[in-house]
Amino acid sequence: MYSIKQWIPAVLLLCAACLPAEELQPAKDQLEARYHASVEQTSDGILLKSDTAEWDSGLRINPPAGQKFDFSKAKYLAVDVENLSKDHQLRLTMHISSGKAKGSSSHVDLPLREVNTGIGLNPGETRTMRIYLPHAALFTAPEEGRNLRRPLDTSKINSIEFKMQWAFEAHQQKGLINCRLSNLRLEGEAETDKKISDLGDKYFPFIDKYGQYKHSDWPEKIHSDAQLKEEQKRELAELAATAAPAEWDRFGGWKNGPQLEATGNFRTGKYNGKWYFVDPEGRLFWSTGIDVLRTFTDATKGAGHEKWFSHEVPADGVVPFTGWNLEIKYGKKDYAPDFYNVMVERLRAWGINTIGNWGANDLMLMGKMPYTLPLTDLAKGMPRLPVVRFYDVFDPEFEVKMGNVLRDRAKVDELVRKSIDDPMCIGYFIDNELQFDRILGGVLKSEPAQPAKVELVNELKAKYGEVAKLNAAWETDFADWKQVAENKTSPKGKEFRQDADAFLAKFVDRYFATCAKGIKSVAPHRLYLGCRFVGCRQSENVRRSAVKYCDVVSVNTYTNSVNNMNGCDFPDKPVLIGEFHFGTYDRGMFSASLCPVGSQEERATSYTRFLQGALVHPNFIGAHYFQFRDQPLTGRWDGEGYQIGFVDVADTPYPEMTRAAREVGENMYTYRVNGKLVNSMK
Repeated sequence: MYSIKQWIPAVLLLCAACLPAEELQPAKDQLEARYHASVEQTSDGILLKSDTAEWDSGLRINPPAGQKFDFSKAKYLAVDVENLSKDHQLRLTMHISSGKAKGSSSHVDLPLREVNTGIGLNPGETRTMRIYLPHAALFTAPEEGRNLRRPLDTSKINSIEFKMQWAFEAHQQKGLINCRLSNLRLEGEAETDKKISDLGDKYFPFIDKYGQYKHSDWPEKIHSDAQLKEEQKRELAELAATAAPAEWDRFGGWKNGPQLEATGNFRTGKYNGKWYFVDPEGRLFWSTGIDVLRTFTDATKGAGHEKWFSHEVPADGVVPFTGWNLEIKYGKKDYAPDFYNVMVERLRAWGINTIGNWGANDLMLMGKMPYTLPLTDLAKGMPRLPVVRFYDVFDPEFEVKMGNVLRDRAKVDELVRKSIDDPMCIGYFIDNELQFDRILGGVLKSEPAQPAKVELVNELKAKYGEVAKLNAAWETDFADWKQVAENKTSPKGKEFRQDADAFLAKFVDRYFATCAKGIKSVAPHRLYLGCRFVGCRQSENVRRSAVKYCDVVSVNTYTNSVNNMNGCDFPDKPVLIGEFHFGTYDRGMFSASLCPVGSQEERATSYTRFLQGALVHPNFIGAHYFQFRDQPLTGRWDGEGYQIGFVDVADTPYPEMTRAAREVGENMYTYRVNGKLVNSMK
């Protein structure tokens, strides 16, 4: 009933071939082009094109008039996607939703909910996007439980949408979407054997002694202590037989590549028009890293939910599954030294050459791998703005504390002290995902005595002299400067935005200048790696200051491809991706990720395509994956509970991911030099 191109990977062929399928054939009047996109229905499928990255640009497939789509009997919604571009990657997401903006909480008429999946495709490539259908009738947990996945009323699906989630490219860029969608279909049968309500009294507890979902099975699942120990033996033997990529020097730089000036420290430089790190011995270095490399992270909260767990909840309410599992694997409570020795072997075997953000001090102090080091993350004790994740940079204390951050951290932290002269230290991050877009709101909502508010009012006094002139420009009616200082809302006058932009330019410039001073005043040879922006699309003022003061601009971006990031976003500046990831539902987790995909195999392929897109882009000099371990089944401190790790809660590696990372690590230098997107890294 459907066809698949012969060159699709065999594992996908197997998956599709074994499932019954029902092709969906939407009529022409069901196709709705959204926000400047163009849609054409042909005998070979649907041609979708768009030159804008805005979220709503794309295709919406509506059900027949007066109806909803009924997907309640199927396992997957799938579609084949072909990238018609000849020179750049395509990123695309598929979304379905059910319910209304306001509604009851029953599975019959759920409130509005959406699930999605995504794909990154090389030029000319075709692969399949799949959404595992989260049937509310199957996966809605009983009272006091936790829903398995994000359930939808799959008998009443509102629409199917194709777009580019979380835009970061330039607003207009030719050929951002140029693809063919074909063979839209329902696959397989709903897994009614997994219906939670059928478990009855057996539903609780739903978490086993290893922190895994109790009521389903998968290849890596641990069922006994003996299996956990046996898996450890198997992996150690495999690691002993696997060396680091032969192309690497001791840092992970390109041993057989060009010899540049050796400075004894990491630096940045251009080679043949592309940015790189340059390692201490003068070799080109492209940074593949993993974040949160630690023995133990994200303990599960058990207090008040004791019935969830097969294991007794400790008196403090914290359920440290990872710690317990590692004690079993290593046969002792003090497992950390052994764990970190194995970690170094793992990273080299997996083709990973960098310890990313939030790595353990003990791991970095070993001196065996390059690392990046965070100096602050919205540091406590520094002056803050109200209602926004940002400092008050005009408070004199900010200049004192941030301007001496490396010096002061080195006094109390052995690793920071060592890092100043450690050739393995690539450089320092300062902060993470600050709210640059909300600075003005924070300043306006401040009290009159807030230093940033005082600075703003003084700027206005210097420009306008009299409140009457300010009122004329801003279309306001302030009686005096006291009322200006007390104002907490944004005026509507057109000149207000000009004045706000000028103030913000001064504000962010002061932030980056002070951060740079905090590093360079102590270690001028060490790289300032920026503040880990949320996405690449920042205001002109923010971009300009970041480029001016940062040695490397760092960006966290959750998407299926970064290949089309416009070079003028951070003109002629090296860019490091601080976070990206992919996740899925096929290992018993309740939440996939910020970038969900259809399977472990697709997760590995998505990792490879993401790295390929970054490798051929002249500005990117590395990409660090978030994170090393899956998050807890029922969520970490802020609720995130994603299946995103290189290892699971029992410290068992996902072989699809480790193989993909190894292939990238072995081939990334020749791939970057060649600069051409092809499906194989080899």
